[in-house]
Amino acid sequence: MKAFVATMAAAGLLAATTLTATPANAEEYPRMNLRVAHSFPAGWAQTDVDQWWADQIRERSGGRIRVTMMWAGAGGEPMEILRLVRSGAVDMGAVPPSYFPNELPLTSAPNALPLTFESNEAASRVIEGLVQDVPAIRDELRQNNIWPLFFHTLNTYQPLCTKPVRNLDDWQGLRVRTFGAWQPYLWDSLGAVGVNVMTAEKYEGLQRGRIDCGFFSTDLYAQTRLYEVAKYLSDFGFGPQPTWPIWVNYERWHNDMPENVKALIMEVSDEARERSLQALADVQESSLQRMLDAGVEVVEFEQPDELRARAPDFRALWLENMQREGRGEAAQQVLDYWMEHGDI
Repeated sequence: MKAFVATMAAAGLLAATTLTATPANAEEYPRMNLRVAHSFPAGWAQTDVDQWWADQIRERSGGRIRVTMMWAGAGGEPMEILRLVRSGAVDMGAVPPSYFPNELPLTSAPNALPLTFESNEAASRVIEGLVQDVPAIRDELRQNNIWPLFFHTLNTYQPLCTKPVRNLDDWQGLRVRTFGAWQPYLWDSLGAVGVNVMTAEKYEGLQRGRIDCGFFSTDLYAQTRLYEVAKYLSDFGFGPQPTWPIWVNYERWHNDMPENVKALIMEVSDEARERSLQALADVQESSLQRMLDAGVEVVEFEQPDELRARAPDFRALWLENMQREGRGEAAQQVLDYWMEHGDI
């Protein structure tokens, strides 16, 4: 995976930056002031790692490479961030690939398909390996002029609802937060209704009754305080997923980055990925306790096997869709790797 981060870790560091004419050596880095348009707020387990990553780049470069995080859409709305990175309007961006199913139909699949991972480690291994080893993914990223430095994952998704959901009948007619192109298939199969709601809108959506259930991980429910407006957490987990990377501009990364800067970003990115996995493991138990202390009830779902049987085979469904769109060969590359290296 080191070689992968070596390729990935340098791409976003050049926009709005003038490199020194004198080649930098291992002790002297060019001066860079880099901006990251981040779609999420500070204070999450993963965004704390992103800040650590930025701080370490500055520290290890002797203060010559400064990375500024523009949190929670301050550098651009979430749906704009990919375009901003691609065009070079910002140096880097952080937004999940599943927000862009038309631009990233291959890369977004592991981030978008529920019930396809059992562990954060497998989710990380698959998404990182796809970028490293699968030509179709690399081609898609090159065509979009973006490159990921390292990916985060999300702890397993569990519904948090305004009423208990104990069995399949209880799902009928419930409006559930969803995102991307594939989660609606899940809720359709259960008789529920998927409602596209951005992260910042979930609290008000639950409070005002636009949605009946959130669909997120326990630690992010705690961080966004959704337990204040929904009190019933299902014990059924729909699996973790890979999520946002730090995106950078492909051309700038591959053509303009000094080698010692690449080596530095590779080093920090490797550590950040592992740090993120550990942070997610650490925060899971404390977040659940915080919710319990706030009056949340953990509801046992009585028909887990029946739910899994009713839900689509998402990877097969995705492959069929890609074949209809003329991307069957590329999608098969992705699926073959995923099936070999995943845990479901």
